[in-house]
Amino acid sequence: MTLHPSMTALVFLLAISTGFGAEDKPSTTSMMSLDGQWSLAVDPQNVGRQERWFEKQTCEGAKPGKVPWILQSTFPGYHGVAWYARDFVAPPRPQPGWQCLLRFQQVDYLADVWLNGVHIGGHEGGETTFALDATGAVKPGEKNFISVRVLNPTTEPIDGIRLDQTARRCKVVPFAAGAIFNHGGITGPVELAWAPQIRVEDLFVIAEPAGDQGKLHLRTTVHNAGSQAGKGALEFTLASARGGETTSALRLAREFAPGSTTVETELTVNNPHLWDLNAPYLYRVTARATVDGADAFDERSTRCGFRDFCFADGYFRLNGRRIYLRCSHTCNHYPVGIQFPEDPDLLRRDMLNMKVMGFNAIRFIWGGATPVQLDLCDEIGLLVYEESYASMPIADSPQMAQRFDAAVGELIRRDRNHPSVVIWGLLNEANDRPTFRHAAAMLPLVRSLDPSRMVMLNSGRWDQRTDYGIRTVPGIRVWPKDRPTEPWVGINVTTETVRGLGITWPAGHLALHPGPAQEWSVVRWTAPTAGPAEVSGTFVGLAGQATTDVHVRHNGRAIFDSHVNLNGSPNEVRFNKGIDAAAGDTVDFVVGVGNGNYGGDTTGLCATIAAAGRTYDATDQFSMESNPNGPWSYGSMAAGAAEFALYSADKAGPAVGSLANPGCLAWEDVLKDVHSYPRVPHTASVLESLRTMEGNGQPVFLTEYGIGSAVDLWRAVRHFEQRGADGLEDAEFFREKLGQFETDWRQWRMDEAFARPEDFFMESLKKMAGQRTLGLNAIRSNPKIISHSLTGAIDHVMCGEGLTTLFRELKPGTIDAMYDAWAPLRWCLFAEPAHIARGGKIRLEAVLADEDVLKPGEYPARLQVIGPDLTRALDRRVSVTVPKRTGQEDPPLARLCFADDVAIDGPPGKYCFLAAFERGAAATGTAAEFYVTDLAEMPPVEAEVVLWGDDPGLVQWLTAHGIHTRSFSAGPSVGEGLGVRASGGATLLNRELILASSKPPAPGGPSVFAELARRIAAGSSVVFLSPEVFANGGQSTAWLPLARKGALGPIRGWLYLKDEWAKRHPIFEGLHAGGLMDYTYYRELIPDLVWTGQDAPAEAVAGAIKASQDYASGLMVAVYALGEGRFVLNTLQIRENLQTHPAAERLLRNMLRYAAPNTSRPAAALPDDFDKQLATMGLN
Repeated sequence: MTLHPSMTALVFLLAISTGFGAEDKPSTTSMMSLDGQWSLAVDPQNVGRQERWFEKQTCEGAKPGKVPWILQSTFPGYHGVAWYARDFVAPPRPQPGWQCLLRFQQVDYLADVWLNGVHIGGHEGGETTFALDATGAVKPGEKNFISVRVLNPTTEPIDGIRLDQTARRCKVVPFAAGAIFNHGGITGPVELAWAPQIRVEDLFVIAEPAGDQGKLHLRTTVHNAGSQAGKGALEFTLASARGGETTSALRLAREFAPGSTTVETELTVNNPHLWDLNAPYLYRVTARATVDGADAFDERSTRCGFRDFCFADGYFRLNGRRIYLRCSHTCNHYPVGIQFPEDPDLLRRDMLNMKVMGFNAIRFIWGGATPVQLDLCDEIGLLVYEESYASMPIADSPQMAQRFDAAVGELIRRDRNHPSVVIWGLLNEANDRPTFRHAAAMLPLVRSLDPSRMVMLNSGRWDQRTDYGIRTVPGIRVWPKDRPTEPWVGINVTTETVRGLGITWPAGHLALHPGPAQEWSVVRWTAPTAGPAEVSGTFVGLAGQATTDVHVRHNGRAIFDSHVNLNGSPNEVRFNKGIDAAAGDTVDFVVGVGNGNYGGDTTGLCATIAAAGRTYDATDQFSMESNPNGPWSYGSMAAGAAEFALYSADKAGPAVGSLANPGCLAWEDVLKDVHSYPRVPHTASVLESLRTMEGNGQPVFLTEYGIGSAVDLWRAVRHFEQRGADGLEDAEFFREKLGQFETDWRQWRMDEAFARPEDFFMESLKKMAGQRTLGLNAIRSNPKIISHSLTGAIDHVMCGEGLTTLFRELKPGTIDAMYDAWAPLRWCLFAEPAHIARGGKIRLEAVLADEDVLKPGEYPARLQVIGPDLTRALDRRVSVTVPKRTGQEDPPLARLCFADDVAIDGPPGKYCFLAAFERGAAATGTAAEFYVTDLAEMPPVEAEVVLWGDDPGLVQWLTAHGIHTRSFSAGPSVGEGLGVRASGGATLLNRELILASSKPPAPGGPSVFAELARRIAAGSSVVFLSPEVFANGGQSTAWLPLARKGALGPIRGWLYLKDEWAKRHPIFEGLHAGGLMDYTYYRELIPDLVWTGQDAPAEAVAGAIKASQDYASGLMVAVYALGEGRFVLNTLQIRENLQTHPAAERLLRNMLRYAAPNTSRPAAALPDDFDKQLATMGLN
């Protein structure tokens, strides 16, 4: 590691003699910190340079600002140019010829520095250290004035720099959860130092273990700031970092030419101590530069460690032995400072938490670690997988390659001496676009800076994905052909309207979509001959409310500019104009991103050009065979640019491997790098997919997977308030989401399920521990998954994906769960189905995950199934055999030890499948739980059920289960009494218990729903079992008997899960309820669909809240009153699971029993204005 700049390049002015008199007493360097309070002013008009703000002690509107820190702490929400300024008294120059350096550990993003009005330099890039020579501008021993102009880029270019075209971490504008707020400023310490003319500028150490003799390869850069060469020497020493004893030394005489000189040499170490996970032994290397005849020297020291890390024979290996990488990733995100904690201890706490929980590695995603963090990783034995700010793909621009190279290169130079750093990561989830292709060609650069470490190309390998985007929509064909990427031009080749990804695409229609870097998508016509031409075009939004800018350009000059669904423009805009065209002239039909918010911008195009007696039609003449295609061609260009790039006709190229081992200059295709975020709750099929995941013959590194929790919005808001930081952007974000939750809390009377609002969040945090164990249990049982990096270490990016909260509070039970899950020897137990009827069979499997812990031999183990009141449904002993290793092949990391189908005929309740060794081994492993329900205890449904709709299967089930039914009749109901004439309807005699399934009775439409609404208003009760019954075309709630219909929409639970809750209510009688729903008990019944936007119901029975990412919510079971009756809305997947899931049967019975009591009473008269009410519902 290279020490923090305040501790490195320490310059000592020492006498050469062994004794000192008073007149030659040595002095140390003058090192001055410039941290603290500065004056900070914003420059939204970017006029500061022109107005020479760098000469002004105070600028208009300036406020006190802290350094290091982010400027948004002083000016929340501001992005653009800002000016920092302060004065200071510089230390005197220690000796003639010494150089004055200004060191900035970090300025985000573009810095320009003036000292006493003199521009001394700048730096682009927000993550790494830089130093500027201030010798010509500084006033030694006097008062000096420093001014720093900082550009924090945003969506609009400033000085030609736009946020998405920079190495930016994961900053986004506008903000969305899953990223971080845009921020910048002087974000690292600032120091002024005096250094001798000849100084050690850099020291790079490669510690190579080679049996009983280790080698230290040293690459030292010495800088001579003078104009003449200087003779001197480089002296190297190697010592134990802990004890300080020197074990090796070397002196090299050298002449140091002006400028920088690189010296390469080696030191040999006998029997070196290895750096390892459990014994992270560190050495310290010191390089000292001396000059003949001078009484000063400069030295730099760094810690290092001997270790070898590579991927070989199907596994990661550390110092020759295979290891299972137990990793998690962090964005180094903190409250208040976003990137920088108020409490410096938080920088270390994540590493310590990881180590305690059993992790052996940590991945710094979208930005590198701080020096303090890497120091700690070196000391505690925690491997590091490190990415630069550029790992979130930089949008293409002429500067992309230079910015990418600089971000990666500077990070490597800064951190390459840390033994804990074993992997450089170039990209994360990058599609096959120019940035990825540049990264794939970067190995020579990386190897020139560091030949000693593994490099990972693109975590998740999204460049190889074909399962996303427009190509997944049947019937659509698009240019480009090589990858499913944007921008694109495409056509619906079918004879029907195609719907998908939010797009409604008419048959035969041509459409364009802009790119994520605001690239224009273009259909170009090139004039075959000269002459007048009539140009016509129609642009129409196809993706809901597409918000695009649209243009027609003749030879690059606009002849039409407009918008779709922006600035008052409609969803369709038209153009017609005559032009004089020369042969070879171009006419471009262009679609851009409009409001800067990329996504959902598919825009249809009808374009014709009449010229030379012919009509050229872009749609009729569209071709997927060639590009160009006659006068037509398809491509893209940067917004407003002139250069047109044809979409590629090439198919995907040959596979590029995912990693490069140390020293390798080619990508090796030896490992499958996978991100997987399946649906939550995990059903049996999801768990099976994790257990059987494989890499087409390659081992799998599951680099992202996880199940998080809700963000504890209640505590987060209180924490910001406690710190007096509630005016910051991140605080306001959480407060707004908490406000939405509080509205739901009141409207749905959630105090009937939770004592306090904060209890809802605490239950979610508690739930996470079990979900973590569930997923890791499946992953550890899969021998083809040879390492795993879990999402995520903390609640970064304003989401709930972490093992700890954003404020680093521990989530209950998580440390225990992770320690168990990561144990090198662990039972992975499975019991399926998770909820069965008494007497049914359960499939039990026991897999032993063994990271080379057990020696060959026989190990007796006991397997048990324990139920309520210690009922023993299984008690069996097995012998686990660990075979002797033959040859060099490694045994699998997991082996199946037991599998059987076991009938469970015990009392209802929760059962646990347990495993334990009885001798010779101490494996961890939590119980596999499942539930048993006794169907004989199901409550009867005594009322007659009227079936509304066409569902023969439901009729059959009801009949088979002794529930009396009859079909719905539009005429009078059977019963006694004179009845009441419903306005415009039949005579209703008795109230009814009506069960509606997924398909309404013929003829469907408003009339049948109006009749049903009359029945409800007259006192009948309806249970709507399936939510799709209300759909009409694309409107999911068209026939819902409410005036405010809201919507029926999905809230998908995955990494960012939703928390489903249910009250203690007659509908949940005899079932688990009164808080969050138990996933083991209910998992197959939990839907994605929820009711949203309707008026508050009479009773909110069950719902879902997604507070893990942004905020979304809805109801799954709700009771509404209508006139004298009521109806139950449901999205729980009861109908789909009636035959297989006991809880589905109980829920249906409960709903019918709950709705039945009023059905014995006579029907009530309808209000006189009921037809008007029907009209407000759209049912007239």
